[in-house]
Amino acid sequence: MTSTLTYDVVVSGAGITGLAAAHTFANRGYKTLIVDREQSPNTTGQLGADIRTVALSPVATQQLQEFGVDLPSQKGSIDRMHVWESDGSSSITMTANEVDEPHLAFVYENKGITTALKSRRHDGLEMNLDARVTAVDPHVRSLEIDSIGDVQTELLIVAEGSTSSTCQLLGSSFEIDQDLQARAIATIVKTDTKHQNSAWQVFGPTPLALLPLAEPNMLSLIWSLPMDVVAATMELPDSEFRGSLNQACEHVVGTVTDVDQRLSFPLRQRLIADFNPLPWVLILGDAAHTLHPLAGQGVNLGLEDVRAVEAVLCERPPRINNPNLWRTFNAKRKLRAATMVQLMTFFSSIYAQESPYMRLIRNMGVRWVNDNKGLKRQLIREAMGIGRVASVL
Repeated sequence: MTSTLTYDVVVSGAGITGLAAAHTFANRGYKTLIVDREQSPNTTGQLGADIRTVALSPVATQQLQEFGVDLPSQKGSIDRMHVWESDGSSSITMTANEVDEPHLAFVYENKGITTALKSRRHDGLEMNLDARVTAVDPHVRSLEIDSIGDVQTELLIVAEGSTSSTCQLLGSSFEIDQDLQARAIATIVKTDTKHQNSAWQVFGPTPLALLPLAEPNMLSLIWSLPMDVVAATMELPDSEFRGSLNQACEHVVGTVTDVDQRLSFPLRQRLIADFNPLPWVLILGDAAHTLHPLAGQGVNLGLEDVRAVEAVLCERPPRINNPNLWRTFNAKRKLRAATMVQLMTFFSSIYAQESPYMRLIRNMGVRWVNDNKGLKRQLIREAMGIGRVASVL
């Protein structure tokens, strides 16, 4: 008869949010197991960089460093962001100087962050990256994990990403579930001018973002396209793809001279109905909330979830699965995530309208925000996760 293994915490999902959650509990002395059987494909392109990148706010970067993690030295820094509308007459420029910070964010290769987090080991932290949760018994806090067997835990953390199989086992539902009828194309581009630590974001029929990497003329691209054109765009020869891209970004970064292989993924926005569906279960990160990638807030929002978990642990609860322990956490995190999802829905709907009158109103609004220094400062701080709203939620 196989014996049942016992842990204080089981974390399912070894992405950035799941790894950060596992370190948080292990640092506080909880016997923690992290499992994940999803083996990420090799996304290192011909230009030498991981095509999957992540923009981390300074507070998120500091959070990871506090685990004792040696973050990659190879990173880009965003000191300035320029946002404009395609064919529009006004724009917003946000700089780190406006909020008295050295940087707005840092751009890392995704595999560099996950590798660093996996390499940092603690007493009481076990990793099995060839296992997944296959069954959940909600009545006795029991899990079936393939290649391990029966596991009993005081707390289960689900951080598996937007297609979480464990959420399906739990019967979790979504309060918001929007199919955006679009796909994103991700790649790395080279330009004939230096990016000067600037990020660029254009809204319009095909919104895109360009984020600076460590190399002075290399940027990470996320380009959102409707379903009826994305397949053809993916199949374009590099020369034609560069031409379409240069036209779409209006040469704001000079001329794109080289592009790497392209990845594509569907776009959805989701919000889980309950971050704490059972007293002993928490759902974090993309498993709980999925945003349009142009927001650049997906991983940051997941790490905010982890910081909110740590705030509860700081209160030294006698048991980490008390029936009401996580209900305030659930309410605050749902409100924060819902605000972000609804904000992106608002921007998408506003910029989808091509009426000249709507364009005039948008340009007037953008110009007003750019000229209102106090409001713009607050918006920058909220996006960095250090504003009044972000601090409360």
